[in-house]
Amino acid sequence: MLFTPRTGQGDAHVDSASIMTFMPFAEVEQWAGSHNTTAEPGTRNTDYEAFKQRKAEEVLRAVVRRFPQLSDAVRGMWTTTPLTFRDYIGCPEGTTYGIQKEATAPMRTYLSPRTKVPNLFLTGQNINLHGILGVTVSSVVTCAELVGKRYLVEKIQRETGGGEVVVKG
Repeated sequence: MLFTPRTGQGDAHVDSASIMTFMPFAEVEQWAGSHNTTAEPGTRNTDYEAFKQRKAEEVLRAVVRRFPQLSDAVRGMWTTTPLTFRDYIGCPEGTTYGIQKEATAPMRTYLSPRTKVPNLFLTGQNINLHGILGVTVSSVVTCAELVGKRYLVEKIQRETGGGEVVVKG
């Protein structure tokens, strides 16, 4: 997922972009014994830093295939891995993904944004999708419960200049 926040310089200008993608813990497992935060600096070896750089470049190449104008615009990158989430948030194996969903029985782990308590709604990583991306998507799902799906999608389209989206239901 690619996010580009608005700036005061208009819609044609972007100061930064956030790119999120998935990474299994197995890819960083060899450094699982390390720890590093701003408050408790550690020493992860140069192999880890080289790994992060390779991954960042791989992700950027994929994004540039879709948005070629970015290829010469990137001035720097900051990356995180499951180890970053583990060290800062304290979740096992950097699991930013919340409740493990079961593809063969999706309703077993389904959480509705609407609760039985009047005017109490839920949002977050466990509602729709996992992790940070899930928080973003589920916030839209929860908002749709409050204001209506059609209204919300049309408003998002107007504000972002997005194309036509068919809303069912």
